[in-house]
Parts: sequence; structure tokens; C-alpha cells
Amino acid sequence: MRWLIACVLAVSSSFAVADGPVYAELQFGAGGVDNSDLSFYPTFGSVNVGVYVLPNFGIELFADSGLTTDTSGDFELEMEQAYGIAARFQSPPIRGTQGYIVLGAVNFTLDQQASSAGALPASSINEDFTGARVSIGVMQRLERVRNMQVSFEYRHYNAGEPLRLDALVLGLRFNTP
Repeated sequence: MRWLIACVLAVSSSFAVADGPVYAELQFGAGGVDNSDLSFYPTFGSVNVGVYVLPNFGIELFADSGLTTDTSGDFELEMEQAYGIAARFQSPPIRGTQGYIVLGAVNFTLDQQASSAGALPASSINEDFTGARVSIGVMQRLERVRNMQVSFEYRHYNAGEPLRLDALVLGLRFNTP
């Protein structure tokens, strides 16, 4: 992992990009989790940090953390956490707007709690999933703050399980000068 980070930093320093080689983004998302016949809509926060290795191509690390839970039937679900690495492919800007696709590997944890009938304590299932994370989105540069962009994306976490996790995400991105 250290070797990969060192190579990314070395390669990125040799390419000139419009925004600078390093970027960071804070995001707020609302997920839709389909598990069997139940649907949950928890919210989460996300942080992305990346570096461009070529113009409009970057490598990024990301981490998500659950903010709220959602209830369906007798169950409550939270997207507890997620983390991983991804490649970012984005279009050249047209009037301050860019499209992008992010392809990565993710490990995420869901916490589901069921309350049983009567005075028995609630049971909890905390399970880790590993798979792919795919995002497609659009960014708009802010006119008054040149190094900032607003982003909106659709995100899908795929773990190869009978579980489906999709999200809509709104973000604020900062690029180094």
C-alpha cells in the first residue's frame, strides 16, 4: 500500500492539471437498502481524498459513516461504515460542468436490529460486505470560489448478495490550486 501511494504521488507531481493534483470532498447521502421484502433509507456522510495521476483521471480513498437509521416493519437498519479505494474518470469541463464515473472496491458494514415481541431484548445483526462501488455524477464549479465544486451522484454498492444498496449523494469538493 505504501508503494502504491508513493507511486501515485510521484506520477501526479509530473502532470499539470487545471485544478491542481489533490482534491477532497465532503458528501451527504441518502441510501436505499433492499433486503428481502424490506426497504430502508438511512443517511450517511462521506469523505473522499484523491490525487490526479493524469489529467481527468484520479485515484481516491473514501470513507463513509452512518448518520441516521431507518425503520421498516419491526426492523431498524444503519449503514454503519464503508471504506475503500477507487479510480475517478471525469470529462473535461464545459462551462464549469464535468461528468464523472468512479469505480472502486469497498468494504461496508450494515447494522440491522430487530425488536422481538414481549419483554425480550432486541437482537442485532452486524454484517460486513465486500464488493464494488460504482458512482456516476456531475460537478458544477462555483463562480465565486474557483477551487470549489458542487457534486451530485448516483452510487451503487455491489456485494453479490441478495442485498441491494443504492444512494443519492450531494457533495462539496475542494481542489488544490
